[in-house]
Amino acid sequence: MILLINPKTTKSTEINVEYFREPNLGLLYLASILEDQGIIVDIFDLEQFYPLNDSELEGIIKNKIRGYSFFGLTTLTNNFYYTLKIIKIIRRLVPQSVIILGGPHTSFLYEDILNMENLVNYICVGEAEQSFPELLEILKNEAYQDLTIPEFELILRDVKGIAFKNRDEKIEFTGTPEPINVDSLPLPARYKLVHEHYHYRVASIIINRGCPNQCSFCSRQNLFKTPRIRSIPSIFEEIRDIISLQNYTYINFYDNININRQFFNDFCEMFLKNNINIPWGCELRVDSITQEEARLLKQAGCHLIATGIESANPEVLRKNFKYQDPKEVMRGLKYLKQVEIPIQAYFVLGLPGETENTFLQTIQFIKQLPFDVNDRINYFIATPYPGSRLWIEQEGFGISIFEKDFSKYDCEHVIFQTNELSRNQLETLQQNAKKVESYFQQDDIK
Repeated sequence: MILLINPKTTKSTEINVEYFREPNLGLLYLASILEDQGIIVDIFDLEQFYPLNDSELEGIIKNKIRGYSFFGLTTLTNNFYYTLKIIKIIRRLVPQSVIILGGPHTSFLYEDILNMENLVNYICVGEAEQSFPELLEILKNEAYQDLTIPEFELILRDVKGIAFKNRDEKIEFTGTPEPINVDSLPLPARYKLVHEHYHYRVASIIINRGCPNQCSFCSRQNLFKTPRIRSIPSIFEEIRDIISLQNYTYINFYDNININRQFFNDFCEMFLKNNINIPWGCELRVDSITQEEARLLKQAGCHLIATGIESANPEVLRKNFKYQDPKEVMRGLKYLKQVEIPIQAYFVLGLPGETENTFLQTIQFIKQLPFDVNDRINYFIATPYPGSRLWIEQEGFGISIFEKDFSKYDCEHVIFQTNELSRNQLETLQQNAKKVESYFQQDDIK
């Protein structure tokens, strides 16, 4: 039997009783694919045990992993060390098990991880919907049990998208697999999620993979090199599936729904033509939103728009390959507020090119936004995630990464300093940025 594990990722500051973090779609897709192939698979999602302390969680982990011989874990950068803790528990209690790791962090640092105490057997690099099932089929096939190590490794090399340590203790990567056809994927196996402690009320739907933009702080363009957009019928089928489960009261759509203007219009029309009335929110670029498109979003029932604005300084944006005009951003936001759609706006402090003056410019921009108490500002600290251009091109961006503790790669800790701003300066500006987050929740701002 196979157990797919989603380590706890939510920080205490993120827990919101009404709109909690959504399930991990990567594992839900894998579970669905494996079930279609007749493989018994379970999901252990530690997010559903978020109120428990570390000691209680460890007890549950020890109990849950018994009876399985194959484990698949996903990990982000900031919860990587916690993932390792789970892996060490598995290694201690189920020493002969096979552990397969995947996720954004491991996709870029698979060599370092495979060299760590021989904890992990295999790593799925990038999209795993094809490589993970193929790898499991080989590992579970009794016909391969009597092969010599060289013969077995030869078979492994045919599976594109995996990394492993060979018999010579050298790391091998079998090569990048073909991009997944997102419309060919089955519906995520949400029915596999248990309801012992917490059941999800917010569902997420992926409408595309990959991104045509090249923002310095994002690793998506390296994780998914080919942008792909799902078809409307595929998305509609998943919405109906979510509604039928009855425990979901809200849907978030990822990522930008207006990468393609025709898709955007078809997406909104889908809600109107099919009378879909479950509340939903989405991410999009506001710099290209028209007044007519804002009205269409409202008519389609959109309850929230999340958008990355990052900075109000054109030079900072340009240097970090975020090509948008703050004036067009302001215009798009005004269109959305005219139809009374709440906004969640994201800003990033400390990007290369940021100075105390550009920070003050962004603060002034924020205070001029057409926002009210229904809108939210989130001000994050720039974080060079593995796979991002900030991580890969540190010297070119003029940054110096001094923090090696991945648990602090959470957009809340100062990780690096730049040619323009020292660590102390960034930490001071961060304190001021956090005060701005509550600006529109104050009664006396007018």
